[in-house]
Amino acid sequence: MFLEISKEYLSTFNRQIQTQLYNELLRDYSFPRAVCRSLSDLFTSYLDLYFSSQRKEGQIIFHAVSKKVPAGVPVEEMHLIPVRLSLYEPDDCTIKNQQDLLDRRIIRISNEAHYQGTLLTQADIAILMGESTKTIARHIAELEKKGKLIPTRGKWKDIGPGVSHKKRILELYLKGDEYTDIERKTKHSGEAIMRYIKDFARILVLTDEGFNDTELRIITGLSDKTIREYNDLIETYSTEDYQERLTQLRAMFRKKTNPQKAKETDQGSSSGRWST
Repeated sequence: MFLEISKEYLSTFNRQIQTQLYNELLRDYSFPRAVCRSLSDLFTSYLDLYFSSQRKEGQIIFHAVSKKVPAGVPVEEMHLIPVRLSLYEPDDCTIKNQQDLLDRRIIRISNEAHYQGTLLTQADIAILMGESTKTIARHIAELEKKGKLIPTRGKWKDIGPGVSHKKRILELYLKGDEYTDIERKTKHSGEAIMRYIKDFARILVLTDEGFNDTELRIITGLSDKTIREYNDLIETYSTEDYQERLTQLRAMFRKKTNPQKAKETDQGSSSGRWST
């Protein structure tokens, strides 16, 4: 595939191993260019086949926090996992705008960490990119406005301010996306997506029945922040365009008991949640 390389990055791009193989075959053996290209492709495919578990060019090893570590765990008690992160890829040389290049790298390394069972913090990304945390936070906010979901620890564990990943997943669902589409767009498992939808459905039904935010927190065990976000979603999407989705949720999870009975039942439950 032909890549349009910016002139200022041409020297950097040509230092990758595939290009070096091509140049040496051409210079030392005088093979035709097509043969040099085929052989360099063949050599690098074998390298990828037999040594793909090792670090590639432009990758580093970084110890990131496991996705399983909940919020509030002290740093010294966090389970860390060594992950391979690609600080540089040859395709980076096609990006002429530095801001776009930083966006590309933020998306890449945060998703690489996520795929390997960890979550980077904004501070992790900042130190790896050589930028301030404010710069990284600003770029992530702009990317999220464009519909990109950046899997950072703060977002996934709802640590700190900002819109949670739960709200973004539910927005996709309410707008008509199916589970497979949401999985692809958000990098979340179907199980996690279903859990968020069930929680939202409970808030929807209980809100219909007149429970206030304090009662919702006691009954569902959800945080105040999550309940506020879900109430915002109910208010925003309670229009004719989204009634089909909301009706489906109500039909699936509405209790036949009266509100007081439902409240007493849930308060007496050891789990603090409705069974589904």
